[in-house]
Amino acid sequence: MDGLGPNTPEETGIFLAHALASDRATPRRTWKFAVVRRTDDMLIGSAELHIESPEHRRGTMGYVIAPAAQGQGYATEAAQALLDFGLTGGGLHRIAATCDPENAASARVLEKIGMTREGRLRDHFLIRGAWRDRLLYAKLGQLR
Repeated sequence: MDGLGPNTPEETGIFLAHALASDRATPRRTWKFAVVRRTDDMLIGSAELHIESPEHRRGTMGYVIAPAAQGQGYATEAAQALLDFGLTGGGLHRIAATCDPENAASARVLEKIGMTREGRLRDHFLIRGAWRDRLLYAKLGQLR
């Protein structure tokens, strides 16, 4: 998810409507969460865990935090919750996440929650007409 914003409130509304509609139309392989600031119940972002392969117990995760709420620990809290949910309650063995190489803050979040940088995916996303690399991070669970 990282690297696709910032979005206007209208674009965010369209995205959320689409996400909710697709969630209802397909079997549950993706969990989408709103990130809400506890102090004022303000929606400040979203987080997602996708089961990529149930057979191999492998998933991917991502998060987006509004620019005004960045740098306050919300991304770390959301990412840690996704990781815990997937590796413990979700029974996954491996969860991966990517971030833009220029987004040092997101890389720090992934490292803070114990993910290991595994490599660089070249020209992995086409964003607004330009190919973008991604840094690949992952964490393995205790289930073997």
